[in-house]
Amino acid sequence: MSEASRAQLRSNVASAIRDQILDRTVRPGDSLRLAQLAEQLGVSVTPVREALLLLTQDGWVRHEPNRGFRVAPIRRKDVEDTYLMWSTAEGEIAARAATRATAGDIDYLRDLDQQIRDADPTDGHLATRLNSELHGYVAVIADAPKLDWFAQAASRLVPLRFPENFHMVPGWSEVNRTEHAPIIDKIAAGDVEGARSGMASHFRGTGELLMRWLDSLEFWSEPETKQAPRGTGRLAG
Repeated sequence: MSEASRAQLRSNVASAIRDQILDRTVRPGDSLRLAQLAEQLGVSVTPVREALLLLTQDGWVRHEPNRGFRVAPIRRKDVEDTYLMWSTAEGEIAARAATRATAGDIDYLRDLDQQIRDADPTDGHLATRLNSELHGYVAVIADAPKLDWFAQAASRLVPLRFPENFHMVPGWSEVNRTEHAPIIDKIAAGDVEGARSGMASHFRGTGELLMRWLDSLEFWSEPETKQAPRGTGRLAG
């Protein structure tokens, strides 16, 4: 198997395990056993172990010495922090795009936005694909790979399977149809600050809608016990 195929398999297994965490098939504190997951998913143990290590990096799973892998708690404040970082990165990406966008780029973004507005309002998969394509193209225009890396990392930490739930989150469908055009206008005008603040506000707003919906579902894990203060290990600046 090529390295690219291994990476895709690892990603698919990680997504499948993440889905089990999100739909509460496994709950915070539950042990995740390699052999059991491998049998369920029809793969060998190796990609399962690699996927669990990826999920550990993203905070979904904890690797405990002599105890293996366990599901980590999903805390409200952690998701709030994720959206804080995500909105900041996406705002900066839009600001960069405002300095680089060509007329052709703007036409393409406007076409994608029109497709979003014309799409079947009940098709979550199409809405998600078009939304991802629009934001992905803004990142292409920006040519800021490190910022895009941070944004992509944040997107993996959001506790929701977007296509299946897109239209279940009250307000998300409307935001998707109405909030892109003003941001595209700012990018087209070369308005760096307007693009930055508009895109950041767009992501903060979608995060607030998601949090409100998850609150209504009583989604969150119980708060963790506070840990004793510890040194940060950072050098003085």
